[in-house]
Order: sequence, then C-alpha cells, then structure tokens
Amino acid sequence: MESALRPSLAPAADQPASPRTQDYWLKDARWDRTFILGGALLVPVPIIVYYLCRALGLDMAGAEDVVTAMVMVFVGGPHVFATYTRTWLNPDFPRRDRLWFLLSFPVIALVAGSAVASAFFDSTILGFPPTQFVMTFFFFWAGVHIVHQASYCAACYEEKRSARVGGVPRQRLWNLVDYALMLGCLYPMSLFRMSMVDPSSPGQVAAAPNALATQLLASLGASPDFIDAYVFRIGRVAPILPPFLMHELMWIGVSVLFFGALVLFVVKTRRELRTQSLNRPRFQLIVATAAVGFAVPWFPNLDSAFQGFNAWHSFQYLGLLWLMNRRSYESGEIRTRLVQRLTEPGSAKRYYGTGLAVTVSMIGLFFAFGWLIQVWSGGEFLLFGHGEPKLDPATGAPLYRPGALLLAYYMLGFGFLLVHYLHDGVFFFRTRYVLGERSAA
Repeated sequence: MESALRPSLAPAADQPASPRTQDYWLKDARWDRTFILGGALLVPVPIIVYYLCRALGLDMAGAEDVVTAMVMVFVGGPHVFATYTRTWLNPDFPRRDRLWFLLSFPVIALVAGSAVASAFFDSTILGFPPTQFVMTFFFFWAGVHIVHQASYCAACYEEKRSARVGGVPRQRLWNLVDYALMLGCLYPMSLFRMSMVDPSSPGQVAAAPNALATQLLASLGASPDFIDAYVFRIGRVAPILPPFLMHELMWIGVSVLFFGALVLFVVKTRRELRTQSLNRPRFQLIVATAAVGFAVPWFPNLDSAFQGFNAWHSFQYLGLLWLMNRRSYESGEIRTRLVQRLTEPGSAKRYYGTGLAVTVSMIGLFFAFGWLIQVWSGGEFLLFGHGEPKLDPATGAPLYRPGALLLAYYMLGFGFLLVHYLHDGVFFFRTRYVLGERSAA
C-alpha cells in the first residue's frame, strides 16, 4: 500500500488512470470484496429466516425475536464490542477525545433511566413512555449510522484515489451525488409507509384511510389487513412520528430527490467510464448500498428487513475496526495487552471469538437479570412478555410492560449500542484510521 501512496508514482491529474490504478482497495481486492462488499450477501438471510419461522408456526413476535437473536449473537454484538477496543480499552481515548468519552456516561444513564421510569413508575411524556422516545431516536439514528459507515468507506476509497492520481475539484463536487444517493436510499419507501399511519389509532398501528399512500395500495388490490400491517413499525414498537414526517409531500419530495440523484449518478458514471477514471471499489459499494437501502423498506416486516441491512453493516464494521486496529498496531499506537492480542498478526479468529464470547456472556446476564425482574415483580413482568397487553385498572389504558428479558436489555445493554453510535460519529470523519497517517487527514 505504501508504494501506491508515493506522489512520485502518481500520474498527472488530467491523464486517464491506467486500469491498475483504478483498483483503490482499502487493503486488497480479496479483503475488500469480502468485508466491505461481500456482507451484502447476508442481507436476505434474516428475511428468509423470519418467513421460515412464520411458516413453521411461530407468531410474528417469536419470529422477530429469533431473527434479532441470530443477528445479535453472530455479528451485532461482536461489532459493538469492536468499538470499545478503540475507546474504553484504549488509554489514549479519554485524553484525545475527552468530550466523547465523558458523553458516554449520560447516554447510558439516560437509556437505563428511561426504561426504569417507563416500566416501574409508569411515567409518560406527552402520553408516551420515555423509552418510546429513546426508541424513536434510535430508529432514525440507526439508519443514519448505517449509511454514515458506507459513506465513510466511500470517502476512504476516494482518499486512495486522490493519493494516487491527485485530487480534482470537479470530481469532488460530483462525488456529492454519491453521498446523496446513499443518504437518500432508505427514505422514499420508509416515509411512504410513515405517511400511512393513523395517529388516532391505538398504538398507531392502523392505516389512515385518507392517506395517499393508503389509497395507492388499495388501488393496487391490497386488502385492508395488509394495508394496516404495512404501516411503518419496527417490531412491537411504533415510533413517535412528528406530523411533518407523515405528510405526503415528504415521501414525494424525498423520492424526487433520490431519483434525481440516481440520474446524476448514472451521468457521472458514464463520464468516468469514458475517461477511464471510474473508482471501481467506490462505485460497487455505492451501488450495493443504494440498492439494499432502497429495497429493504419494501418488505412487509420491517424488523427482519432492517436486520438484514444490520447484518451487512455489522459484518462490514467488524472488518473496518479490525483494519483500523491493524493500522494502529503497525504504527505502535496500541499499548494495552488485550487489544494487542486481538490485533497482532494471526489474531483475526481471536478478535472475532472474543467479541462473540462477550456477546454470549452479556446475553446470559440479560437472561439472569430478566429472571430476577420476573421474580421481584411477582409476575407483573414475564420473561418473554404477556400475550395480551396489561391495562391500567383506573384508566383502561395499556401499560408499558415489555418482556422482562427485553427490559433487562434496555437497562443493561442498549445504552452501550447508542454509545457505539456516538463514538463512530467521530471516527467516521477520520479516514486516517483506515488509510494510515500518511494518506489522510
């Protein structure tokens, strides 16, 4: 890689790149095609597992739990653990990024406190349990986080290109089209389905009959039951949606912007093919991300569909964090024995195995704490939840009574996921962590 970054070997910026210099891999072709692009093959797996579970007789909640557990164990949990090899397990992190280190703790406290207030004190804010606000924030941040990671990889590919053939201002301007395509891919169909929600329905689980999206589905022959099931919800939680997000102009406007970006992307790609300047790894990543992001919100069950996208994201992230740590190891920046053991040559299996072991241990902790909640509550909370929602005897309104296992996760583990998002919001603006100090700012 070092020879690829020497300015003396770079062709003039106004000359077409040779076929060899079109391959601006982060590590090498095989590694990038496996970890950056290859994880896209995982996207259908959770979706298939969900419908297979339904065909075998599991109800919707049970099938979603199977999918969530599968993704969490094999890639989701290990990818969150990988973050902390660069933060809490890195003694330089509190010194170099003191603000982000300190912000970790109020995030964890806020998430755990919201769960306690919602479940044990029946607190509400504007009629909703505090945890529902946290989950709404999570829904939107998760989508941004996934696309931010893909955009970060695209930026690293462009840094490799600039280091080899020189930067071109016009090219950088055209690259904004790539980011618009990736950032916009999730929202045309997601906002379409949000616009269907009837705010007056209990739990916001029914479709508004006068919504344009509802009428479009009805005109295509969709049944009322299908239309109600197609409103935007993930799992058993309906996010709190502000009225402007549910306005039909939102999904129409975002769709116009997305397809406009797609047209410009095609124009840009044709131009780069003509001048032999196409950055092929970046192009492949953008096409895969936009295609997957656009497709997943179409599936009726959003929980399993987004878990498919999450599986690719987590697998890609495991590769990225391994590469970041390898660069730091090679430059002598890693000074803790544990992280050195997870990063030294030949440690890839140990790196993944440690993340897997931590994940399984945490799940065991959630089960144990969930069982204690069930015992202490005298059956008010059951480990896997009640079949029918428990109602407030005074008002008849449904009470917030998630399964004790899910509540234990909200209290003990969910905050660490949001801290992972917080820290990556910083790391994903620093391409040098992947490319090395010499090649990026």
